[in-house]
Amino acid sequence: MSKICSPYLKLLSGKGIEWNYTLSSDLLSKAKKEDKLIFLHIGYLSNVKVREGSVRLFSDSEVSSKLNDNFICIAEDKDDNPESFLVALDMLLLNNDYSYGPMNLFIMPDRRPILCTSETDPKEFINVINKILQAKLTKRELLDKLANELSHRTKLSGVITDIAEEPRDELETLRKYVKNWHNIMFHSDFLENLRPYTPNPGSLITIIEYLRHFPDKEIKDSMLSLLEDLQFSPLFDPIDGGFFRQAADYTCSNPLYEKSLEDNSQYIVLYSTAWELFRKESFRETAMQTYSFILNEMSSHSGGYFSNTTISEDPSTAVYFSCSIKELQIMFPERYQEISVALGLDTRKEINAKQIPVRNSDTYHIINREELDSLKERRKEHRGYIKDTRIITSYNSQLAKSLAIASVALDNEEMLEEASTLFEYILNNNINAKGRLLRYTCCANGCRFGFLSDYAGFTDAAVTMYKVTGKREYRDIATTYLDFIIDNFYKPENGMFSKSEKGAEVPVVPFKRESNIDLIKPSANSVMAGVMIEMYKLTGEKRYLNIASQQIGNILPSITRSGPLLSSWAHKLMEFGLISEK
Repeated sequence: MSKICSPYLKLLSGKGIEWNYTLSSDLLSKAKKEDKLIFLHIGYLSNVKVREGSVRLFSDSEVSSKLNDNFICIAEDKDDNPESFLVALDMLLLNNDYSYGPMNLFIMPDRRPILCTSETDPKEFINVINKILQAKLTKRELLDKLANELSHRTKLSGVITDIAEEPRDELETLRKYVKNWHNIMFHSDFLENLRPYTPNPGSLITIIEYLRHFPDKEIKDSMLSLLEDLQFSPLFDPIDGGFFRQAADYTCSNPLYEKSLEDNSQYIVLYSTAWELFRKESFRETAMQTYSFILNEMSSHSGGYFSNTTISEDPSTAVYFSCSIKELQIMFPERYQEISVALGLDTRKEINAKQIPVRNSDTYHIINREELDSLKERRKEHRGYIKDTRIITSYNSQLAKSLAIASVALDNEEMLEEASTLFEYILNNNINAKGRLLRYTCCANGCRFGFLSDYAGFTDAAVTMYKVTGKREYRDIATTYLDFIIDNFYKPENGMFSKSEKGAEVPVVPFKRESNIDLIKPSANSVMAGVMIEMYKLTGEKRYLNIASQQIGNILPSITRSGPLLSSWAHKLMEFGLISEK
């Protein structure tokens, strides 16, 4: 395990569990021969709570002993195999668990799932293991019943089974969606109940685009307030730039200190398009500071961008992102008081107390570039900061698209040049000799073939690059890969796209998935619907619009009441509706 690319799996290595990182035929045979159950753990590095909970769980000697003695243990990183992650996420949602992981699955030797839980407390986890082992010993029929029930429910979730007719009244449905979204976000306790709180920049982009076409003063005022709250909260890092992915709760006063390439790519689009629409200078500033963070902290020397950065310590004790007034006094003896105020530090606190810097409206007017660079260098003297150095195709494609969009909104030629360079990097490095996309490249070069999210994101980036530059090569690339996606991922029986290619190996739990739900990021099927609509606009080919129509029609019945969950679909519904209106 220590030889693979995933930093998360490397972190689990040596903790006492006899991990395997793929379910081979030999392991399946061993499970059946020895009548052992399978235990599958799925986690990821960037979420501090997931990571810390998993490390605590698997460092417990009793947990290690129970798992090693009674299970074939498999560990996966969600970025290595997003299909497994989607299947497990469906199982958690079926159990009304909205934690987003980690996923701990107990599975029969014939691969039928028994239970999926996000539990990481060692004592409670051992209780779960003991109940399963006792049932295996004395009530095998109960395990069979549980496995059959969960298998049945999982097969019916995560895949569109009710094929809809052609969508109608798209813009009216869109208006109802936005009104419902606004009520949930601003006139209910929805945000207050989210723990941890994970803003959804993609959802907010949809509302910005809605306001561009359908002005609404109440929604506009709410959006302006929310965008300002986010950029002037501890969720935004005023020194390095960029947004932390999560906070302990909606107040954002306690960020969880992970930054992802995908989220920050969307924040660039959000604040650049918000600046274009509202002309608030602080929004342009936020977009540029986020762009600066990605360039400075996420870029690889060989090209491409890393997937995320995070702290390696518990958030309650981590000091990497904090500073004290004493530090500032040493660094800037003549200016430390002004800089302390510019970073939102409480000057009434003890001079050595560590505080989280918080941006305000004057931060970048008070602190000059040289001082900001000194603060960045000071951070590098601290420990406890790690990066996931995989160059993931879908995330890098998202960045290329985001920079192309922002280059127009901000009239910034440098961003467009960087988008072109990044797209070229993906072409030269994350595609094999036969033109197949790879999931990612890293120190060990390429890995498994790409999933729908990789192909959808890459094709979406190609379409956007063509729209912005007018260069025919981007359109040709989009056409080539769109044809490949239709041939290898499209499911005519329901009009949707599978998460992985036809004929590809299924995950440990043998169910294939569609990426349909926009949780924190746009689902791959919603991205595909957008690509189809844009390609129809560019080519006039009705087959593209027909596919998008079926996709949107399948989702349409769920959109109105979904609130923030189907925001990317709402955006595609708007684009489809604007075409229909013409």
